[in-house]
Amino acid sequence: MALKAEPIIVNTSYQAVFRQLEAAILRGELSLGEAIPTEANLCDLFHVKRTTIREGIRLLEQSGLVTRGSGRRLIVSAPDAGRSSENFIRSATLNRVTLQDLWQVERELEALACRLACATISQPQLEQLAENISKMELHKQEPKVTIRLDMEFHRLITDAAGNRALTLARDPLGILLYASTDFVVTRLEQSTERMLAAHRQVYEAISANDPEGAVIWMTKHMDDFKRGCIMAGANFDEPIADFVDHDTLAKLLLQNRGPHDAHP
Repeated sequence: MALKAEPIIVNTSYQAVFRQLEAAILRGELSLGEAIPTEANLCDLFHVKRTTIREGIRLLEQSGLVTRGSGRRLIVSAPDAGRSSENFIRSATLNRVTLQDLWQVERELEALACRLACATISQPQLEQLAENISKMELHKQEPKVTIRLDMEFHRLITDAAGNRALTLARDPLGILLYASTDFVVTRLEQSTERMLAAHRQVYEAISANDPEGAVIWMTKHMDDFKRGCIMAGANFDEPIADFVDHDTLAKLLLQNRGPHDAHP
């Protein structure tokens, strides 16, 4: 007889408390900004001990679904994007995602951001892009500043696209990929000039509401990034963890954290 069986999964009580509260938040039964019930109320609701409730709440806090409000009440909140980025980066590192994997996806997302931004960008956002280019011109002999400004340029375009799903998807990839920009900028003298030239062309195309031109120049920019990495000695088939400058990565992650993550 061929016996078929499903795996038996036994959750501890505090995990069950966490899952039910998580589900209530995701269904909208507990809304953003709303205080969750007190520990005493939750004990009555779930028929468990206070220590079990506290462990379940601890998992909620770790997931970013609740934060401490005034009076120490726990308030429903959306997980900070920085927290999501850090989780993705850990997973990508442990699963040995290659530089080629990362670059390939980021290349498409950057092109999409340019296309969307052409239709949605505001005048203040255009001015921010222009200011970013001016700063990079001023600091082009300073590799660390150049890396920060390069990442800011791409993030400004993503923000201008006005698509939250794109922002959440792109952020962790951008952090990882642009942490590796250090590898190129510090090894190839011409890399900053080429980066600046591409940024100017992308800016001009977006300013002119020319999505095709913006996509062409962003794609050239990303292709040039890959060529520069290879010229600097990078192997695109190697895991990204072997290529990224980890000091730069740590700083970028710190900058990307929300206020409640930056000040534990």
